[in-house]
Amino acid sequence: MASTCIITDSSVQFTYPGFPGNKCLKIFQHQFSYSPTHEIASTILKVGELPAYTSSSFCPHILPAPREQLAETITASLPYYDDIFILLLSKEINPLYDAVEQLTISLHGHANLHLIDSQNVSLGLGMLAQFTAELLTQGIPADEVEKTIRLQIPHIYSLFCTPNLTYLQSAGMIDSGQATVGEMLNLYPLFVMEEGKLNPMQKVKNPRAAIDYFLEFLDEFDDLRHVAFLQPAPPVINESKQLHQHIEEFFPETKYTEHLLSPFLSTFLGPRGFGMTVMENL
Repeated sequence: MASTCIITDSSVQFTYPGFPGNKCLKIFQHQFSYSPTHEIASTILKVGELPAYTSSSFCPHILPAPREQLAETITASLPYYDDIFILLLSKEINPLYDAVEQLTISLHGHANLHLIDSQNVSLGLGMLAQFTAELLTQGIPADEVEKTIRLQIPHIYSLFCTPNLTYLQSAGMIDSGQATVGEMLNLYPLFVMEEGKLNPMQKVKNPRAAIDYFLEFLDEFDDLRHVAFLQPAPPVINESKQLHQHIEEFFPETKYTEHLLSPFLSTFLGPRGFGMTVMENL
């Protein structure tokens, strides 16, 4: 049987870390920067310690993994695998995909490289990586696996919400006026991930109203494979219980999981950001 490997990046969040096929998983590590002179690994960042607002001395952003790390990870894998699937976060929100694409042009080795833009991040990327591993463990040929996961990508949807609007401003998603007014009015803007971009949907006044919107969004689907809710840094959103109850009542065959906000997402959603990712059955 052909040997395969999956490479992804540290923006990923898995709904089940011990999924079958995870033994051949490799991860590009992003770097976190909160000032022009201070960088740390994003895995060291603690979401619960982040302030509610950004400032001139604290302006967080994520830097792609260094080119040397990318090259070393890929070239070290080339002799040992027949196929390498490189599944990355959306190129619309981070330049990692473009950097890897340029790098792979000059790389040659035994393995076939399958470079794929997940058009998602966090749980959406994790669901796609787990789905890929599931297909590979079934012995499906690599070309068929690539075709199937590319068909699956448009059927993974993510919604995000946050009151920490200065983080969105620092990430270039809203302007300073919107951030100032929004935080004065205690607004919670909602975004949906479409074709790899975070697009604004509407603004609500509190987490309860956001959960109501999530429920309305769920009701647009007929056959869901997985719904994952992303909780902010403690205290968590108790209204998520409504979401779980809704899934049990209307989607009894659908898997439901809850997860904490990742360090990567916290750099543009802030510590109080939360969200939901859904994956349809093909």
